[in-house]
Amino acid sequence: MRSRRFRHLAVPLIALLAVTAVAVVLVGHLTGGLGGDKRTSEHGMTGLPAATDAQRKALSDSIRPVPATPAGKLRFGLGPGLDSAQSSPLAGDLDFYSTWFNGPNDLGFLRKWKLDLIPQVYRSGHGVHLIVWLDGTGSTGTFSTAHGQACGREYPLSSAFLSDARELASIFAGTANGPALYVTLFTEFQTYPCQTNAWAASAETTNYYLTLKDQYLAAMQIFHAGAPNARVSLGWGGWQERWDDPLIGGGKSLLPYFADVMRASDFQSFQAMGGDPSAPDVQSMTAALGRFGPVMLAHYKSESQSAWQSDMQVLLTGDEVRQLSAAGLFAFSFMDQDNIGSSPAALALARGALQSHGIRSPL
Repeated sequence: MRSRRFRHLAVPLIALLAVTAVAVVLVGHLTGGLGGDKRTSEHGMTGLPAATDAQRKALSDSIRPVPATPAGKLRFGLGPGLDSAQSSPLAGDLDFYSTWFNGPNDLGFLRKWKLDLIPQVYRSGHGVHLIVWLDGTGSTGTFSTAHGQACGREYPLSSAFLSDARELASIFAGTANGPALYVTLFTEFQTYPCQTNAWAASAETTNYYLTLKDQYLAAMQIFHAGAPNARVSLGWGGWQERWDDPLIGGGKSLLPYFADVMRASDFQSFQAMGGDPSAPDVQSMTAALGRFGPVMLAHYKSESQSAWQSDMQVLLTGDEVRQLSAAGLFAFSFMDQDNIGSSPAALALARGALQSHGIRSPL
């Protein structure tokens, strides 16, 4: 359930991409605001008119602030599901529980959770964190979009996804003054096009990213309309700051192409996973994304228990929590309990970090 694979990205093997212009568009027919003609491809992809400056400003003006978090403190979460987090020995020290949407097949059990588990979690005073990961969905290929031919995963850019997003908003909705619903949309989105991690190795890659931004803004508005407690972010893979190629928009230079949607977001998200220590990625991504708003480490896990212990010592002891908080980090979610439950000492280390540096919203 809610399984997903690790990313092993060696920088020398990453295909770097070529620069082209940025355009921001919105899905008017689904979010109710943009007029103009719409085009539909043979794949059911809907092309959309460009947003005006006034419409882009309206998105920024509609940002929902994350719950206030004192300086030097973090809100901790745990996955991979609401059920497993609820039964964790750390449940009482958590501010929110994380769970996953990996594609349409997950709607079956989530519809059942809508009737019981999700209301239980909110009543307990815990927030919910929904992670949307779609790199494993459907086919990868070339198809038409409003921006031209694109190459990559088709489902994230489809009208079917936006329909599913509307149902997800209904399933996870809570009250406006209750615990938060955090949404990390399109986590590791840099991997969704056929060519990854930079702006465009071809026109098809650029067009994919442009359309992904359309979908993100449309889905954010869907969650805002359908879930009064929702706060929405774009989910970065945490490796993006490891290198830079300004000429072609690779590595660090990919971030500016998404500055417009990040400025319109409620908060920012990234992940940190793999076999090496992740502390450098956490520090660099927090600094980079913190320029655009509050930052969440959306799913953290290590394949190496020694690397996990090193990360815990570096990130969650001493003065580092205060420094990360000052850089913008407000939340830290463990992907699952594998590292935490590996030994009594690991559980004690995690519990100590949560009790020393964590905060919970009042019941």
